[in-house]
Amino acid sequence: MNTKAVCRRLSVTPKMLRIYEEQGLIKPRRLDNNYRDYSLENLVQIETISILRRLGFSTGEIKSIISFDKTENEYLDMFYLQYKAIESQIKELKEKKEELRGTVNKMLISRGSEDINEMLLTGGKSMGGKFINYDDIVNAWNFDEMASDFIDRYMKEDIPYQRTIKRLRELIGKTGGTTFADVGCGICNLWDESDDGMDVVAIDKSLPMLLESRKRLPWIKPVMDDILTLAPEEYRKNDVVVAAFVIHHIEYGDQFRAIDNIFSLCRDGGTVLIADRCYRDPSMKGSDPTEFFVIADEIGEYLAMKGADLDTEYTDDSDEGMVIFRAVKRG
Repeated sequence: MNTKAVCRRLSVTPKMLRIYEEQGLIKPRRLDNNYRDYSLENLVQIETISILRRLGFSTGEIKSIISFDKTENEYLDMFYLQYKAIESQIKELKEKKEELRGTVNKMLISRGSEDINEMLLTGGKSMGGKFINYDDIVNAWNFDEMASDFIDRYMKEDIPYQRTIKRLRELIGKTGGTTFADVGCGICNLWDESDDGMDVVAIDKSLPMLLESRKRLPWIKPVMDDILTLAPEEYRKNDVVVAAFVIHHIEYGDQFRAIDNIFSLCRDGGTVLIADRCYRDPSMKGSDPTEFFVIADEIGEYLAMKGADLDTEYTDDSDEGMVIFRAVKRG
């Protein structure tokens, strides 16, 4: 196989192949015209080198791994070693992610009561002294702009949204609950008309949203977390759990898992309120949606299957409407 074909198949560059050859990592045979001809074994070596380089192995270490003749079992051992190395790296990154999330949440809760320098040092250590380039994330997702103009874009322009939020507030008031969790809280506009001092845990994976929420409503308890990966045992059980316009941002394959985690935050006998954009006709969702409007009938069936006492109401009667599920969690 020639150089061009190898680059196309393995997503490498000719320069990378020359470097690998210069370092003695690969040795393609030469044709009569002096063009390189890469064998199947060369392709396996190149792919292996790429993986090991991403894992941080040195040139010498890579050479020792790929230099000797291998039987099929030795190849299996080599790939299994790479698999375990990646598994270990994933575990380490997850631990660092949780350490950083813990630092962010500690700072959100502390409100200046603890030594911020100590917490910043802790956060820095969790990335091995290297911070992720936050500007790249902001440029990609524009979270700050989303937080600052959220009210203008939704509360002022989207009448069905306003109507649904108003109805949610009415339902929350009727529960008689004293402890609340707002999952995917955004800027906590749901609580704008609530009394100061309400016991609300506000969960969102966007820090700018949480900071905006805390600025507007200083009495909330902000927590940075993701509904798909949160650990329920880290949270209290609440009288009322609300998820307003969250599910339609989650791919269909994960929506039921998100609902399971939402329910896990509610005490037995408590109330779960899920409001979202929905399709009345499932055929409308299309084959490649960019937003995953809930299929109302399917979500309702799943909530009933979980043993909840369920009421469903539509706050907008269009085909792409809005729905509120009120589910009382049985013990």
